[in-house]
Amino acid sequence: MKKLAKAKDKDKFNGSNAVKLDSKRKDRTRNIFIFLMLAWPILNWLIFTFYMNLETLAYSFQRLNRFTGEMRFSGLTNYKILFQKIINNSDSYGTAFRNTFLWLGLNVLVIGPISLVVSYVLSKKIPLHRFYNAVLFIPNIISIVILTMVWSFIWAPNQGIVNDLLRMLGLDHLTRVWLGDPDTALINVFIYCVWAGIGFNNLILSGAIAKIPKEILESAELDGVSNWQEFIHIIVPSIWPTFATVTILGATAAFRVFLQPQLLTNGQYGTSTIALKVVDEVLGGGDYGLASAAGVVMAILGFIAVYLIKKFLDKMEAKWS
Repeated sequence: MKKLAKAKDKDKFNGSNAVKLDSKRKDRTRNIFIFLMLAWPILNWLIFTFYMNLETLAYSFQRLNRFTGEMRFSGLTNYKILFQKIINNSDSYGTAFRNTFLWLGLNVLVIGPISLVVSYVLSKKIPLHRFYNAVLFIPNIISIVILTMVWSFIWAPNQGIVNDLLRMLGLDHLTRVWLGDPDTALINVFIYCVWAGIGFNNLILSGAIAKIPKEILESAELDGVSNWQEFIHIIVPSIWPTFATVTILGATAAFRVFLQPQLLTNGQYGTSTIALKVVDEVLGGGDYGLASAAGVVMAILGFIAVYLIKKFLDKMEAKWS
């Protein structure tokens, strides 16, 4: 009996060890899998974000010696040159900085709220609402190069649809080079971005609206709540966190705008942005120091702007919660 009991105890011990060993193997396999999945994104971030930003900061304190081709420490020289260019609007730097903050206002105060209203209207299942959703999302599935080519054709001075329509209506005096006139070029690019930006926001906000319990909306309808009251008192508070996320994404995107004005106007006629000036300085003039200083200043201003916007959005969310 004692031998039998010892054998059973031994089997239990061996079984327990086997379970522990199997558990350790599973943990090791899981850890290796997690490491492999995270290794490339982390490496990518370290090289192309962390290192590149550090290098940009270092370059902002250096000037290029055009005779030797070497970068030498120059203190705050690049920042002094940058602020002089902004104040005097030399090389359109003042215009570029102004436009960047106009983009910020456009994304936060125009595109975001319009997207919210459009998403609510389409959520009411109006006639052809699926068609409108598809049309709004088209800019997000077509190359920006093709989109800007189509947009340029619509507003072309000679064979453009807009000018041809004005001529047909006998309004020849209103025709102009829409993308080549400083009075209309920036507004035209803004209109393009409103059209191109609403679709993505609409997709996210529509999903958030769809998650609102139908019982709440049906109860409000039975109580005689109007569409406006439903929108203000139910829809907006319910999806505010999602709307805040969309707004923050729009705010950060404002400081990276360069492709739209580059493709539509080549950054001319008062449409340049600071991101576009940075690209031009690097590719055109080779002034890495000045470009880096501009990038650092915009990063700081962008951080402050986004922080203040987020504080306001959080305050509004706390008010409704």
